[in-house]
Amino acid sequence: MVYAVPTCGFSRTYVITGDAGLAVVDVGSTGAADDVKAFIKRDLGSDVKDVRTILVTHFHFDHIGGIGRFLLFAADDAKVFFHRRVKDYLEGRSALSPMKNWCTAFGPTAWKSAGYVRKLSHLHFESLAGIPLPGLRKLSPLPYSMDRIEFFDGDGARRYWAGFDGWEVIETPGHTEDSLCFYDGEAEELVCGDLMVNMDKREKGRLNSFYASKEGVVESFDYLLRNVKVKTIYPGHGEPVQSEGNVLLGVDTLAFGRDGGR
Repeated sequence: MVYAVPTCGFSRTYVITGDAGLAVVDVGSTGAADDVKAFIKRDLGSDVKDVRTILVTHFHFDHIGGIGRFLLFAADDAKVFFHRRVKDYLEGRSALSPMKNWCTAFGPTAWKSAGYVRKLSHLHFESLAGIPLPGLRKLSPLPYSMDRIEFFDGDGARRYWAGFDGWEVIETPGHTEDSLCFYDGEAEELVCGDLMVNMDKREKGRLNSFYASKEGVVESFDYLLRNVKVKTIYPGHGEPVQSEGNVLLGVDTLAFGRDGGR
């Protein structure tokens, strides 16, 4: 089961419960790290030491900026799981891809996301890693050692086991080259990172127009439409989206020149 941490700052953090314990997705700030710790104890009645898996949808600062602090609370053997491309960022072999539509897409989403900020620590990011701006796209040091990190590698597959219960990784490049979704086929739940956002409870979600590759976003979304059924989308920004049918069919794709998810 997926739980959306209600007050975790600029981007959304999720806790997944399962037979293997707890997993956490996208700890975006030091404030979010504290909020997740409190949520696990207060709302789930569990111990934060039950977290041995920290999943990351993509290497942007607002999705990774509190992981180091959260590792102080999690199990001593807890691992952080990134896409394999992140190893190239960390070792200086490649830089983050430049992003498009800063004013028309990033700006409005950032403005609405600011409504989730409740304290200054929600705007405190541990390092300059993951900032896709000129001059900063190669600054990728992290405040924890490489031995805490694992890199997903599906051996050429696009969809493979995430290593936690029945959850799968689905590689969905577009927003960034290293973007991942996490999918539970039994519960039909999808944690989609910034492939889709939903900044209004009345909406059905929309494809994110802030991206490195427009073609990548469309292709990744089409892959999901062809291959999975989803009842609940958990986006990187905004509110979860639910439907008794396939919620992907209602996602707004008009900004990409398409009439609905079909």
